[in-house]
Amino acid sequence: MKKLLFLVILIVPVLLFSFPALASTALDTVMGSVTATGTSAGLNSEPQSFQDLLVGTINVVLGLLGIVALGFIVYAGILYASSMGEKDKVEKGRKTLTYAIIGMVLIIAAYAITNYLLSAIITFAG
Repeated sequence: MKKLLFLVILIVPVLLFSFPALASTALDTVMGSVTATGTSAGLNSEPQSFQDLLVGTINVVLGLLGIVALGFIVYAGILYASSMGEKDKVEKGRKTLTYAIIGMVLIIAAYAITNYLLSAIITFAG
């Protein structure tokens, strides 16, 4: 029992003082790897300008809207395929598909227009 108590008294302080040092070294290694990966991917650690933030936000929102429109296209296809000849379901599927495609065209047009205008504004201002 005395040997076990002696080992615990000897090992616990070593573990308590060595783990923070090991954790710090591991954290530095991980952060260095993350920074190297980001740099090789072309990402900077510098803060973004307002224009870059605006363009990124608009692109993300339009991308999410595109995903929603794609979901409606799939939904319309399922409605149309599962209608089994019922006029109401066929018409609902056809209308949903038509409106989803119109929405997708509008989203693509909005993406093209905003990217063109924002790049022209950034070029003009900068």
